[in-house]
Amino acid sequence: MQSKIVNFLKASQGYISGEEISRQLKVSRAGIWKYIQELRHAGYDIVAVPHLGYKLVSSPDKLLAHEIQFGLNTKTFGKKVIYYESITSTMEPAFRLGVEGEAEGTVVCAESQTKGKGRLGRSWVSPKGKGIYMSVVLRPPLAPAQASQVTLLSAVAVCEAVNLSCSVNAKIKWPNDILVNDRKLAGILTELNAEMDCVRFLVVGIGINVNTPLGLLPEHSTSLKHELKKHINRIEVLREILRRLEFWCDTLRSPEGFQLVIQRWKELSMTIGRRVRVLDASGEVEGEAVDLDKNGGLVIRHDSGITMKRMSGDVVQVR
Repeated sequence: MQSKIVNFLKASQGYISGEEISRQLKVSRAGIWKYIQELRHAGYDIVAVPHLGYKLVSSPDKLLAHEIQFGLNTKTFGKKVIYYESITSTMEPAFRLGVEGEAEGTVVCAESQTKGKGRLGRSWVSPKGKGIYMSVVLRPPLAPAQASQVTLLSAVAVCEAVNLSCSVNAKIKWPNDILVNDRKLAGILTELNAEMDCVRFLVVGIGINVNTPLGLLPEHSTSLKHELKKHINRIEVLREILRRLEFWCDTLRSPEGFQLVIQRWKELSMTIGRRVRVLDASGEVEGEAVDLDKNGGLVIRHDSGITMKRMSGDVVQVR
């Protein structure tokens, strides 16, 4: 009911009477007043004027479900949003929801994480109300060996979303780190649940430094606020992420889907053409990153002329 009242207030772009809200929502005027008080307590600035009604002055800077969904205009992504003020990691409830059969596009987001997860067992710094910390359930029609496709797809979606919503020049460092001016802005983590021959679901965890002060971030990191020198609306960025994720997940289901993902990934890449050092379980290799193969593996040309492929690993771009 709160979300319906917020939507009414936003759509009115001015005052709307309690009587009109009551009539439209079939709730008593006393009930409307109670919900208005609850919304004020949640951080909404709503003024009430006799004979005019209610007017929404401002919304709280929180990743609330009805804020995300207002104007989202997706088919499935973001239709269900679970919100937490604080949680250990959004990955945990999202994975549980995946096991329970929740639909693709279900989102878990939080204002802060006490044990935010990064790639390769690292942590993700998640100060309250400063970044976007979210996990999304995906159900792509893939075999387990193809799950890495979602890693590249997610990087493309997040990179595009940041660039579209904030007019920055973000790039992708293989496989899915998002950088601006050679500093890390966002990280993406994927966790898989699969049977022998098919993926049941994946959870994509996304962390973005939006309004985070550099003093709270690891070395060589950045935030959108630092890059643009202004406060950034987190809701607008999050909405665009969901739109781009839905677009690319739909694209992946087309006959040439993953090749289109690879093509777009290359256009956004800051790794191809650079000298890199890759460390994985098989050891360390250094050379020029020359391409992605058809499965999304990084093709590296050693100084000897020999080419090698890596499907995962920690990448350092050598200056």
